[in-house]
Amino acid sequence: MAYIIACLMASFSFIVNRFLVKHLGPKVIISSAPALEETAKTVLAFLLQADILMTHTVFGVIEAGYDYRNSRRHKVGAAVASIAGHTLFGMITVFILEASGSLVLSLISAYAVHLGWNVLAVLVNARRKDKAT
Repeated sequence: MAYIIACLMASFSFIVNRFLVKHLGPKVIISSAPALEETAKTVLAFLLQADILMTHTVFGVIEAGYDYRNSRRHKVGAAVASIAGHTLFGMITVFILEASGSLVLSLISAYAVHLGWNVLAVLVNARRKDKAT
């Protein structure tokens, strides 16, 4: 079940994120995209009693394929970061959910870390671009 949820939510997130970036700009990457992704994959897995960590990890693997295919440079690094990041977000989600019993608190925690992760990624990419020019 986790594999199906991850595939569905990766597709859903890709479509919605693409739409949002097109209409609102790249700021979506460090605003609504992490909230959308964390909520979509976690809530559906929770409601269907699927493995939340596996859902997050498979989502990361799917995103890794996309990142590898679409990155101009650092293909492997981008792919590894996707898998590592989404696995980390899943671990945080599960830990907070088990520790607190609160789905909302687990979502907020994963969102906060995902947001920080994306901000760091944007800053690293900006520095790489500055050095390349």
